Amino acid sequence: MTQETKLWHAGMTSWTRAASVSKLQLSFPEAPTDQQRNVLDPSLAGPWPRLWARLLDVYILTVVIGGAVVVLAEFYLPSLFFKLVSLPSVALDVLFLPLASVATALMMRVTGTTIGKALVGIKVQNLSGANTLFFLLRREFKVWIFGLGFGIPLINLLTMINQHQQMSKKGSADYDQGVARVTGGSSQTRSTVAAIAFAAVFASVWYLGTVEESAQRDVKITQDWINPATGDNTFISKAWVFKDLESEFGSAFYFSSDQLLAEMVLGYEPLDQDGIDPLAYGEALQEAISDELRVTSEWKPVEVAGVKAMRAAAVHKTATDVNVEITVSIMGKSAWRLLVYVSGRPTDKFIEGKAAAQSLFSTIKDINVPTDLPCEGGRCV
Repeated sequence: MTQETKLWHAGMTSWTRAASVSKLQLSFPEAPTDQQRNVLDPSLAGPWPRLWARLLDVYILTVVIGGAVVVLAEFYLPSLFFKLVSLPSVALDVLFLPLASVATALMMRVTGTTIGKALVGIKVQNLSGANTLFFLLRREFKVWIFGLGFGIPLINLLTMINQHQQMSKKGSADYDQGVARVTGGSSQTRSTVAAIAFAAVFASVWYLGTVEESAQRDVKITQDWINPATGDNTFISKAWVFKDLESEFGSAFYFSSDQLLAEMVLGYEPLDQDGIDPLAYGEALQEAISDELRVTSEWKPVEVAGVKAMRAAAVHKTATDVNVEITVSIMGKSAWRLLVYVSGRPTDKFIEGKAAAQSLFSTIKDINVPTDLPCEGGRCV
C-alpha cells in the first residue's frame, strides 16, 4: 500500500487516498531521493557514456549528410554549392545538425540503435510503450534543443553541462524524465572504445579540412604555362589543369579546375585574309556553337591584356546552371577565341576566370604570316 492507494469504508462518501484517511493512522516510508533512485537503479546509463555515444553519432551523421548534400549540390545545383562552401564550418554544423537528428531517429526506428549507442552499449526505452518514429523524432527534437543547444558554440556547451548535472543527480536528462529510460553503458571498455572512435572521426574530419584548404591555396598559387602555338609563356593559377585538344582547323587548348567548377578553351584559327571584322567573326562563331550554347548578350568591345577583342555572354543549353563567356580577337590573319565555362555563378563574378583570361591573352599574337618575310612587331614565330 502506498500513499496514493484508494480506500473506502462504510460511512465514507467516496474512495479516498490512503494518506488522507487520518483514522487509520497509517505511516508510509519517505519517497527515495533522486540520488537514492540512481543508486537503486545502476542499470541507468551514466552521463559520460551517453556523451560519447551522442558525439560519435553527431559527427558521423553530420559529415555523411553534409558531404552528400555538398556533392549533390556540386553536380546538380552549383549555385547552392558555392553558397555552402562559402559558409564557415560552424555554420555548416548548425545547418546540418537537424538533419542528423532526423537521421538518428530513423536509424533507431529501423535498427533499434545507432553507431554510437551500439559501441557504448546503451539503449533508449519509451516508458509509454514501443519506440515509435513519432516518439524518437520528438525525443531527438528535444535533444537538439536542450541537449545540443542547436549546435551553436558556447550555448551547446552550457546545455551539455546542464544535462550532465541532471543525469548525475537524477539518473536521466531533462528531456527523458518521465518519458524515456536510457540504460547500459556501464562498461569502461565500451566508453573508451567510443571515445577513441570519436577521436578517429574527429581526426578524419580535420584531415579532410586540411585537404580542402590545400586545394583552396592552389587557386592562389601560380604555375608556368607556355602557349604551344606561339611559344610565349605566362602564369596561371595552379588550380587549372591543361590539356591539348585536337582541332580540325588551327589549335585548341583545354583547361579545367575541379576546385573552381570551371573550364576554359583557348582556340586559334588561321584566316585567309587580313582585316576580318571581330564582330563578324564572333557572330559566325555564335552560329557555329548554337547547338551547345545560347548567346544572351550583345557583342561588346573589350580589351584583355592590352589586346582589343569582342565579348559576349552565353548559357549552356543542356548543362545545369553553366554560364559561358566568349571572347574573340583578330590579329592579322590569326583568329583567337576564349570560352570560359563556369558553374553556379555569373561569369562577371568569376574573378579567377578574369585573371586567367588576362594571362592567356598575353600569349596570343598573329602567327599566320609568311615565313619568308622578315619579322616585324613580333608577328612571327
